[in-house]
Amino acid sequence: MKDKNSDLTPKKGTRPPQTDILQSIDSFFSSSPIKGLLRQMDDFFGQSFANATFPVETTESEQEYVIICRLAGVKKEQITIESFDRYITISVDHKEIVETTDEGTQMYSKSYSSNRSSRSIPVPSYVKISALQANYRDGLLQIRFPKKSKRQIRIED
Repeated sequence: MKDKNSDLTPKKGTRPPQTDILQSIDSFFSSSPIKGLLRQMDDFFGQSFANATFPVETTESEQEYVIICRLAGVKKEQITIESFDRYITISVDHKEIVETTDEGTQMYSKSYSSNRSSRSIPVPSYVKISALQANYRDGLLQIRFPKKSKRQIRIED
């Protein structure tokens, strides 16, 4: 009697059918037009989100909670700080217009670029969010929150 599985084993010198399919898929994605399209998509998404955020550190002492952001090359006017519930959102808007004129070829070009980065940071419930103070100097943004005063509860007999 013939075994069912004996027909499924490849004969010597032949490749299994799935190898041909995998090679077809590899050749499709490595062909010139598709490969170029995939590279462009990688470049677009890699560049679009590479600088979408900025580093943030938090520290605290007995009296205050501090958020520190390193924003090198950013002007104070480009920074926005908003508070909502127990979150602080720091946004940086960078807009640039470049105009060039070439008198020799009588060409004029104008290009616009805009980049917005933002970061939302949760703030603990034991700080006074309404009393925050922010200062920006030498590329360093510091946001300080005073802590709420502690109340000691006396235990009665």
